Amino acid sequence: MTRKLSEIFSLNALKHVAYLPAIISRVKNWYSFVMNYVGFKNEGSLYKFRDGLKIKTNEGVDTATIIVVFFKHDYGTIEDNSTVIDIGGNIGSFSLYAASSSKNTKVYVYEPLPKTYNLLSENVRINQYENLISAFNLGVGAKKEKRKLFLTGGSPFNTLYSDKPNDSYVEINLLSLEDIFKDNHIEKCDVLKCDCEGAEYEIFYNAPDEYLQRIQEIRFEYHNHSDEKSNIDDLTHFLKIKGFKRTIFRADTPFSGNAWFKKL
Repeated sequence: MTRKLSEIFSLNALKHVAYLPAIISRVKNWYSFVMNYVGFKNEGSLYKFRDGLKIKTNEGVDTATIIVVFFKHDYGTIEDNSTVIDIGGNIGSFSLYAASSSKNTKVYVYEPLPKTYNLLSENVRINQYENLISAFNLGVGAKKEKRKLFLTGGSPFNTLYSDKPNDSYVEINLLSLEDIFKDNHIEKCDVLKCDCEGAEYEIFYNAPDEYLQRIQEIRFEYHNHSDEKSNIDDLTHFLKIKGFKRTIFRADTPFSGNAWFKKL
């Protein structure tokens, strides 16, 4: 269904017209990509990059996740021979970017919503990255448990938290950051990317020091909550105590933005 004009402008997509030359130079079927990105269309597609990479989407808003990773570089670049953990993998944009832009990199990606996970897995398969990307249909939180995942306005925005009693939800399985390291026998994580719509606080606050110390760099999108210590200032203080330095900070709204931390 085509979005209303007000919804198109609410996405702020049109202000990113500066990305148009890069999109044209990198995406073969760029016209469909742009039409979905700015909201004139809202449909799934198979986008073919000129370097051979392919990314399949479910809906128009999925193009925004591709923009964030491939064109805005909100989560940076990946060096060769890296071990990457991708929490909140969505359709796989960052995992695909990490695997395609570096050599001998191994990615462990976690996506809790079955429909989105299935598309992520398909994107891994059509690019023949099964040996580089291990995908898991799991969410990440404080501990292993079942939780409600609230479905709020498209796959990139699903969240473990909602104050609206009528929000639809699905039950999902969670595991902890400690579990990720243990289950995959990860001794060192070069980059931990996290986009989990507010779960970053319970993930990091509940991670034992032994596993936090195995992480070289954390790059994430933060989402401030009203709960105590569920804000970027308190999380920054916590990570500094654990031996990390904040290297990049950008507030996109009063409640959300991007932050990177590097182990000292």
